[in-house]
Amino acid sequence: MPLLVFLVALLAIGRPVGAQPTDTSHAVGVDSAAIAARRAASVDIAVGDRIAVKIWREPGLSDSAIVVDERGDVVLARVGTMRVAGHSISDVQDSLRLRFSEYLRNPSVSVTVYRRVGVQGEVRKPGLYYVDVTMTLREVLALAGGVTENGNASNIAIVRDGHTVPLGAWRRGGPMSADLRSGDQVVVASRSWLSRNALAAVSTAGLVISVLLSVLKK
Repeated sequence: MPLLVFLVALLAIGRPVGAQPTDTSHAVGVDSAAIAARRAASVDIAVGDRIAVKIWREPGLSDSAIVVDERGDVVLARVGTMRVAGHSISDVQDSLRLRFSEYLRNPSVSVTVYRRVGVQGEVRKPGLYYVDVTMTLREVLALAGGVTENGNASNIAIVRDGHTVPLGAWRRGGPMSADLRSGDQVVVASRSWLSRNALAAVSTAGLVISVLLSVLKK
């Protein structure tokens, strides 16, 4: 009986590698994208963000890669320099619609904001990514190839200005990219050695106990 209790305890501590899910797509609620879209409409644009401005049927006035400079400004065709940092996406769209109405009749304007975010740790393609603020964390991780078999999807954190913020509730729909800031690092931690080698640990423990029992019987 003590041997059985010991083996069950080991299995409870960590799952075998083969059983560890590497696709986190199932972990986020089905309404996460809708939540992110609503939140993105009111998110403030910040220095370091990249914005894409699309003017319907006016490709010459559209631009997909405008970086917000250190003053919080962007430079747009026909409009010139415009302060956008500290303003929401919807406010900037309204301002641009008003500006472009001087040249166009009833212009249709859309603004998309991207955060410059690093994804590091146990992901397949660590690096720097521009992520749409409407994206869920699941989609951000997917840009980096997803969590590796050695990654711990329950131990993800944001490193911001030297401070680490754990993301314990991300599986339940948050946070979203709208909660990230340009310059943030999303870090996926490794699973413990025991979690990655649970079967081997149980097998070794069983073998050792069997040998000990055989010795004690003599």
